[in-house]
This record gives sequence, structure tokens and C-alpha cells, in this order.
Amino acid sequence: MPARTIYLIKRLETEVTSQMIKILGAYDITPSQYIVLNFVGDNETDLSSAQLSRRFLMTPQSMNEVVSSLERKTLLERKTDPKHKRILRISLTENGKAALQVCNAAMDEFEAKLLSGLKPKEVDAFRTITGKILDNFKKQEAQTIQDTV
Repeated sequence: MPARTIYLIKRLETEVTSQMIKILGAYDITPSQYIVLNFVGDNETDLSSAQLSRRFLMTPQSMNEVVSSLERKTLLERKTDPKHKRILRISLTENGKAALQVCNAAMDEFEAKLLSGLKPKEVDAFRTITGKILDNFKKQEAQTIQDTV
């Protein structure tokens, strides 16, 4: 009997996370911190901690801890939203931009090694299929929420 797909996905996630911990640890960054830095860096508008927590399915308290730790490392900064004084907008600092650039280079190298046994068409197919699975999961979650309302 072949391995269950969910088992293979979990194994892959475990292996990727383990490697990310090792690689990013050299820069004193955790995988969660890297993902937040990357997401904030990719978004031109400053985000709030609440937006980040919803995006990454984390509790606001957990996201606040990630953001606070990045703020202590001077990689992120929070500024009061001029339109909504109770909202703190999060953006990368210059140190954060530099750290993200270094971490992205390390992750590019890791990703290239991870996918080195695949042909470019297989990588494209993997990304497409993974995206479809994630989109389907989001739709199912949204439907579940709608059904409970």
C-alpha cells in the first residue's frame, strides 16, 4: 500500500522546517519570523498585527510575540496609523530589509537543492497543484465558517 498523501505532506513539511531552522538559525531568525519578514516585505502597504495573525492562522497573542521579537531585533517597526490611532502598522526597517535579503538568498539556495531532482515542468506542476490544494482548503474553511453563522 503506498504512503498516504497527508503523511507525505507532513514528512515534507517536517523536513523543510528542520532545514529552515538550521539555515535561518545562522542569522538568528526562526522560520515563523522569516515568513513574517517575507510577507511584510512583499506588501507595499504596512500591515497590522491583526492582519498578520489572520493571514497566518495564528492567535493575535502569538503573532504579537513574533512581531515583538522582530521589533527587538530592529527588523520591524510599528507606527501608529494616522487614520486609526488604535492600529499599529508594521513595516520593515532598513535592518529588516537587509536581513530579509540575506535570508532570501539562503532560502533560494535551499529551495534549489530541495527541487534539484525535478525538471522545471515538474516544479511548475508541483507549485500549481500545491496552490490548488491550498485554495481548495481555504474555500472549505470559508464554507465551514459560513455554515456555522
